[in-house]
Amino acid sequence: MIKAIIFDMGGVVTSRGTLHPLAVRFARMMGLEEAEVHDVLDKYWRMWEVEKINEREFFENVARDLGASERKDKLREVMYNMVEPFEGILALAKKLRKNYKIFALTNHAREFFDFLEEKYGFEKQFDGIFKSYEARLAKPDSKFFRHMLKETGLKPEECVFIDDSEKNVKAAGMLGFKAILHKSLKQTEKEFKELGVNF
Repeated sequence: MIKAIIFDMGGVVTSRGTLHPLAVRFARMMGLEEAEVHDVLDKYWRMWEVEKINEREFFENVARDLGASERKDKLREVMYNMVEPFEGILALAKKLRKNYKIFALTNHAREFFDFLEEKYGFEKQFDGIFKSYEARLAKPDSKFFRHMLKETGLKPEECVFIDDSEKNVKAAGMLGFKAILHKSLKQTEKEFKELGVNF
């Protein structure tokens, strides 16, 4: 029996699912190759999301490696203002919450999440949000999924997990979650219905 729905945040609940849109924007700003910018962002994001570095170090390192140390504040402004919630998904989560526990499992950096929380108030829209920076673990590491299961008392087969990353969906599926690769609201709603999820 399905007891809980687990949402990824970036790319599902909010508009930033990968670093690609950010890399495109930064590359255009600085006249650099997208692949080069993406590699730098990815390197430091993976450190920031598990608190190996903090916000200041993230932007200083990114700006330095891209040869734009004087633009670190502008990079922060652009990054933080690119993210918006998908109201359709939040409306769906609200309906689902009448019948299921609703959680989020997100790879996020503390300062960035705090900024979004203050702006959009995500915490009150979920029964719990499990963040990589608190657990010092990140998807697709199975330990992060198991951490969430331990904290909630749920079993994998009692959960539907939604993410826009194939790697994360595959990792969840291997643990026994009913896993959906999110591409659109309509497609996810269709897959919910196929699984017998009521909303």
